[in-house]
Formats: sequence, C-alpha cells, structure tokens
Amino acid sequence: LESTNRTPEVSISDSALELKGECYPEDITAFAEPILELLAEKLEACESYSVGLELRYFNSSSAKFFFDFFEVLEDAAADGKSISIEWRYRSTDNSMKEAGEDFEEDMEEANYQLVEI
Repeated sequence: LESTNRTPEVSISDSALELKGECYPEDITAFAEPILELLAEKLEACESYSVGLELRYFNSSSAKFFFDFFEVLEDAAADGKSISIEWRYRSTDNSMKEAGEDFEEDMEEANYQLVEI
C-alpha cells in the first residue's frame, strides 16, 4: 500500500512487514482490518517473521490499531513463531521513542527492539 498524507506506506510479504510514515486515517478500521487480516494469514504460513516500523506520527485511534497489531505478533510468538520487531525512531523524536517503549512493555515473547536512526 502506498502512503498517503494520512496513512503510512505498508509493504508486506511472506516473511516481513514494513510500515513507514504517518498514521492518522479518517477511518482507522478501513485502514487497519485488511492489514491485520493479511498479517494473520502470513503469520499462519511461516516460522519466522520480521516487522519494521518507522513512524513519524500516529493519533490515538491509530494507537488502538497498533495495540491490536502487536497483540497479533505477540500471540504468534507465544505459539512458537520467531517474531522480530524493530521500532525505529529519529534521535530527535522523543514522542516516537516513548511510544515504542510503551508498546515494548507488552511484548514478552516477540523479539522487540528500539532502534535509533
């Protein structure tokens, strides 16, 4: 999925997913549901999966999507899949660093890393 002025670029394959940009769509459900469904499908068919997120901004309704997104990944890791997640943030962006730290608190099984870029 190409990025718009309100949604991130989404790249998804059989072994990886990348999200880059800003996330504050008018209809978060219309944006999120296809991604969550496709992610669940990809995770079922693989043994390992990597995720990279490089967000500049997201709003509170998008935060719910990210909690659901990370829950899908954490559940897959709890089921024995090898899940690696990189939350990339700019060195000058404390709010994205803190958001990444908040999401990290809920990750117990997946390999979650904060990466300064």
